[in-house]
Amino acid sequence: MKRILVFLLAALFLVPAGAMAGMTAFMNMEEMGGAEMGDVTGQTGITIDMTSEITGGYIAWGDNDGCTTYTTAGFLVLSTITAGPRTTDGMTIDACYDGTTSYLVIGLPASVSNAHIAAIRLGASAGFGVGQSLGSLTIGSLASAGMTVRINGH
Repeated sequence: MKRILVFLLAALFLVPAGAMAGMTAFMNMEEMGGAEMGDVTGQTGITIDMTSEITGGYIAWGDNDGCTTYTTAGFLVLSTITAGPRTTDGMTIDACYDGTTSYLVIGLPASVSNAHIAAIRLGASAGFGVGQSLGSLTIGSLASAGMTVRINGH
């Protein structure tokens, strides 16, 4: 929280200083004519490239009241989880208006994922290496063909 406040305060002080320093550049600008504007092209939207990876950690699901006559808590623990690295290149975000409705279009490119859960256990507590082993789980070359998500308010 302190980092966010420091960043916001720095931004509040730097923006006015930067604006004043850049004013001289705007004073010498000239208006473009129609022919010059015809040569200008541009593109809107955002393209995001990213790589993500998950290493270590565990997920535990607990049943605190047990079952029937056995009221001791029981847990299913998925431990030492790894996934990736997964590279996503070319994810796009566009703001659109179709004449009636404004919406976001998020384009998710095709990708391939790999994941591994080194230990699946049943036990009386949550944590690494606790309880009876049910084995492991590997998900290899799980392919996503890509998709488009449209988000709008209602």
